[in-house]
Amino acid sequence: MWIAKFKLKDNQDIYSPLCEKYKLEIFAVPYTIFEKNKKINVIVGMILSGTDELNKRFLVDLEKDKRVKNIERQHDFVLVHVQHPISFEAKSEIKRFYNPEYIKVKPIKLTSDGWEHWEVACLDRNELNKLIDSAIKLHHGELFSIKEEKLKSISNLELVPRMTESQLNSVKTAFKQGYYEYPRKLTIPLLAKESKKSYSTFQEHLSKAENKIIAFFLKYR
Repeated sequence: MWIAKFKLKDNQDIYSPLCEKYKLEIFAVPYTIFEKNKKINVIVGMILSGTDELNKRFLVDLEKDKRVKNIERQHDFVLVHVQHPISFEAKSEIKRFYNPEYIKVKPIKLTSDGWEHWEVACLDRNELNKLIDSAIKLHHGELFSIKEEKLKSISNLELVPRMTESQLNSVKTAFKQGYYEYPRKLTIPLLAKESKKSYSTFQEHLSKAENKIIAFFLKYR
Protein backbone atom coordinates (compact mmCIF):
# COMPACT_ATOMS: atom_id res chain seq x y z
CA MET A 1 0.00 0.00 0.00
CA TRP A 2 1.25 3.50 -0.86
CA ILE A 3 0.73 6.10 1.87
CA ALA A 4 1.02 9.86 1.42
CA LYS A 5 1.04 12.60 4.05
CA PHE A 6 0.40 16.13 2.86
CA LYS A 7 -1.38 19.37 3.70
CA LEU A 8 -3.43 21.82 1.67
CA LYS A 9 -5.31 25.08 2.13
CA ASP A 10 -8.62 25.46 0.29
CA ASN A 11 -9.78 29.08 0.30
CA GLN A 12 -13.27 28.02 -0.83
CA ASP A 13 -13.64 25.41 1.89
CA ILE A 14 -16.63 25.57 4.23
CA TYR A 15 -14.81 24.70 7.45
CA SER A 16 -11.20 25.95 7.31
CA PRO A 17 -12.01 29.71 7.43
CA LEU A 18 -14.11 29.11 10.54
CA CYS A 19 -11.28 27.13 12.16
CA GLU A 20 -9.06 30.19 11.63
CA LYS A 21 -11.74 32.57 12.88
CA TYR A 22 -12.41 30.67 16.11
CA LYS A 23 -8.91 29.20 16.57
CA LEU A 24 -10.05 25.62 16.96
CA GLU A 25 -9.21 22.27 15.39
CA ILE A 26 -11.51 19.77 13.68
CA PHE A 27 -11.07 16.08 12.92
CA ALA A 28 -13.29 15.21 9.95
CA VAL A 29 -14.26 12.13 7.92
CA PRO A 30 -16.41 12.33 4.75
CA TYR A 31 -18.78 9.37 5.18
CA THR A 32 -20.65 9.40 1.90
CA ILE A 33 -20.89 11.32 -1.38
CA PHE A 34 -23.81 11.01 -3.81
CA GLU A 35 -25.66 12.88 -6.54
CA LYS A 36 -29.33 13.77 -5.96
CA ASN A 37 -31.65 16.54 -7.12
CA LYS A 38 -28.96 17.83 -9.46
CA LYS A 39 -26.60 18.41 -6.53
CA ILE A 40 -23.47 16.75 -5.19
CA ASN A 41 -24.25 15.76 -1.61
CA VAL A 42 -21.51 15.21 0.96
CA ILE A 43 -22.10 13.99 4.51
CA VAL A 44 -19.19 14.68 6.84
CA GLY A 45 -18.71 13.62 10.45
CA MET A 46 -16.46 15.73 12.63
CA ILE A 47 -15.23 16.22 16.15
CA LEU A 48 -14.74 19.80 17.37
CA SER A 49 -11.88 20.50 19.77
CA GLY A 50 -12.91 23.92 21.10
CA THR A 51 -14.72 24.90 24.27
CA ASP A 52 -18.47 24.44 24.30
CA GLU A 53 -18.97 28.18 23.71
CA LEU A 54 -16.54 28.28 20.76
CA ASN A 55 -18.09 25.17 19.25
CA LYS A 56 -21.56 26.74 19.44
CA ARG A 57 -20.38 29.93 17.75
CA PHE A 58 -18.61 27.88 15.08
CA LEU A 59 -21.81 25.95 14.34
CA VAL A 60 -23.95 29.11 14.23
CA ASP A 61 -21.63 30.52 11.55
CA LEU A 62 -21.47 27.18 9.75
CA GLU A 63 -25.26 27.04 9.50
CA LYS A 64 -25.25 30.40 7.68
CA ASP A 65 -23.39 28.89 4.72
CA LYS A 66 -25.91 28.23 1.95
CA ARG A 67 -24.14 25.01 1.02
CA VAL A 68 -24.93 23.54 4.45
CA LYS A 69 -28.34 21.84 4.46
CA ASN A 70 -28.41 20.15 7.84
CA ILE A 71 -26.36 19.90 11.04
CA GLU A 72 -26.79 17.31 13.79
CA ARG A 73 -24.81 17.62 17.00
CA GLN A 74 -24.26 15.28 19.92
CA HIS A 75 -21.76 16.79 22.39
CA ASP A 76 -18.55 17.38 20.39
CA PHE A 77 -19.56 15.08 17.49
CA VAL A 78 -21.21 16.83 14.53
CA LEU A 79 -22.73 15.44 11.33
CA VAL A 80 -22.98 17.93 8.45
CA HIS A 81 -24.89 17.54 5.18
CA VAL A 82 -23.53 19.79 2.42
CA GLN A 83 -24.71 20.29 -1.15
CA HIS A 84 -22.63 21.53 -4.08
CA PRO A 85 -23.89 22.46 -7.56
CA ILE A 86 -23.02 19.93 -10.24
CA SER A 87 -20.57 21.90 -12.34
CA PHE A 88 -17.75 20.27 -14.28
CA GLU A 89 -15.15 21.87 -12.02
CA ALA A 90 -16.87 20.96 -8.74
CA LYS A 91 -17.64 17.42 -9.87
CA SER A 92 -14.07 16.83 -11.08
CA GLU A 93 -12.50 18.17 -7.89
CA ILE A 94 -14.79 16.31 -5.52
CA LYS A 95 -14.28 13.07 -7.45
CA ARG A 96 -10.52 13.56 -7.26
CA PHE A 97 -10.36 14.21 -3.50
CA TYR A 98 -12.99 11.63 -2.58
CA ASN A 99 -12.01 8.92 -5.04
CA PRO A 100 -13.12 5.55 -3.53
CA GLU A 101 -9.69 4.14 -4.40
CA TYR A 102 -8.26 6.23 -1.57
CA ILE A 103 -8.32 5.10 2.06
CA LYS A 104 -8.34 7.88 4.66
CA VAL A 105 -5.81 6.42 7.09
CA LYS A 106 -6.69 9.07 9.67
CA PRO A 107 -9.42 11.69 9.93
CA ILE A 108 -8.59 14.88 8.05
CA LYS A 109 -7.21 17.37 10.58
CA LEU A 110 -8.20 21.00 10.06
CA THR A 111 -5.99 23.26 12.14
CA SER A 112 -6.53 26.73 13.58
CA ASP A 113 -4.30 28.25 10.87
CA GLY A 114 -6.63 27.02 8.10
CA TRP A 115 -4.57 24.06 6.84
CA GLU A 116 -5.98 20.58 6.18
CA HIS A 117 -3.68 17.65 7.01
CA TRP A 118 -4.34 14.46 5.05
CA GLU A 119 -2.98 10.93 5.36
CA VAL A 120 -4.17 8.80 2.44
CA ALA A 121 -3.40 5.26 1.27
CA CYS A 122 -3.85 3.75 -2.19
CA LEU A 123 -2.83 0.54 -3.96
CA ASP A 124 -1.85 2.51 -7.06
CA ARG A 125 0.91 5.10 -6.65
CA ASN A 126 -0.07 6.80 -9.92
CA GLU A 127 -3.56 7.48 -8.58
CA LEU A 128 -2.09 8.81 -5.36
CA ASN A 129 0.22 11.08 -7.36
CA LYS A 130 -2.83 12.59 -9.09
CA LEU A 131 -4.29 13.52 -5.70
CA ILE A 132 -1.04 15.09 -4.54
CA ASP A 133 -0.67 17.03 -7.81
CA SER A 134 -4.20 18.41 -7.39
CA ALA A 135 -3.47 19.46 -3.81
CA ILE A 136 -0.27 21.26 -4.86
CA LYS A 137 -1.64 22.92 -8.00
CA LEU A 138 -5.08 23.89 -6.72
CA HIS A 139 -4.68 24.38 -2.97
CA HIS A 140 -1.12 25.44 -2.10
CA GLY A 141 -0.42 21.82 -1.10
CA GLU A 142 2.79 20.56 0.46
CA LEU A 143 3.84 16.90 0.39
CA PHE A 144 5.46 15.61 3.58
CA SER A 145 6.07 12.00 2.55
CA ILE A 146 5.00 9.22 0.22
CA LYS A 147 6.18 5.65 0.74
CA GLU A 148 5.17 2.05 0.34
CA GLU A 149 4.43 0.23 3.58
CA LYS A 150 1.91 -2.00 5.32
CA LEU A 151 -1.00 -0.27 7.01
CA LYS A 152 -0.89 -0.83 10.76
CA SER A 153 -4.37 0.52 11.42
CA ILE A 154 -7.06 2.86 10.13
CA SER A 155 -8.55 5.48 12.43
CA ASN A 156 -12.03 6.94 12.31
CA LEU A 157 -14.02 9.32 14.51
CA GLU A 158 -14.73 6.71 17.16
CA LEU A 159 -11.85 8.24 19.07
CA VAL A 160 -13.32 7.61 22.51
CA PRO A 161 -16.07 5.38 23.89
CA ARG A 162 -19.48 6.81 24.63
CA MET A 163 -19.26 8.93 27.77
CA THR A 164 -21.46 11.38 29.57
CA GLU A 165 -20.49 15.02 29.13
CA SER A 166 -19.24 15.12 32.73
CA GLN A 167 -17.03 12.05 32.23
CA LEU A 168 -15.56 13.43 29.01
CA ASN A 169 -14.91 16.85 30.55
CA SER A 170 -13.25 15.25 33.58
CA VAL A 171 -10.77 13.18 31.57
CA LYS A 172 -10.08 16.13 29.23
CA THR A 173 -9.30 18.34 32.21
CA ALA A 174 -7.03 15.71 33.76
CA PHE A 175 -5.10 15.27 30.52
CA LYS A 176 -4.72 18.99 29.78
CA GLN A 177 -3.58 19.76 33.33
CA GLY A 178 -0.83 17.11 33.20
CA TYR A 179 -2.40 14.56 35.52
CA TYR A 180 -1.21 11.68 33.31
CA GLU A 181 2.37 12.90 32.99
CA TYR A 182 5.16 11.37 35.03
CA PRO A 183 5.73 12.61 37.60
CA ARG A 184 2.17 13.86 38.02
CA LYS A 185 1.85 17.61 38.16
CA LEU A 186 -1.23 17.69 40.37
CA THR A 187 -3.69 15.55 42.31
CA ILE A 188 -7.38 14.72 41.92
CA PRO A 189 -8.40 17.19 44.69
CA LEU A 190 -6.69 19.98 42.75
CA LEU A 191 -8.33 18.85 39.51
CA ALA A 192 -11.71 18.82 41.25
CA LYS A 193 -11.11 22.36 42.49
CA GLU A 194 -10.10 23.43 38.96
CA SER A 195 -13.35 21.94 37.62
CA LYS A 196 -15.42 23.47 40.45
CA LYS A 197 -16.70 20.05 41.51
CA SER A 198 -16.52 18.13 44.77
CA TYR A 199 -13.68 15.64 45.14
CA SER A 200 -16.01 12.62 45.21
CA THR A 201 -18.00 13.75 42.15
CA PHE A 202 -14.91 14.49 40.05
CA GLN A 203 -13.23 11.24 41.12
CA GLU A 204 -16.33 9.25 40.15
CA HIS A 205 -16.56 10.87 36.70
CA LEU A 206 -12.84 10.44 36.05
CA SER A 207 -12.79 6.81 37.21
CA LYS A 208 -15.76 5.86 35.00
CA ALA A 209 -14.19 7.65 32.02
CA GLU A 210 -10.85 5.85 32.51
CA ASN A 211 -12.59 2.46 32.78
CA LYS A 212 -14.48 3.10 29.53
CA ILE A 213 -11.29 4.17 27.72
CA ILE A 214 -9.39 1.06 28.83
CA ALA A 215 -12.28 -1.25 27.88
CA PHE A 216 -12.61 0.52 24.53
CA PHE A 217 -8.87 0.23 23.79
CA LEU A 218 -8.83 -3.49 24.58
CA LYS A 219 -12.10 -4.27 22.77
CA TYR A 220 -10.42 -5.57 19.59
CA ARG A 221 -7.23 -6.88 21.21
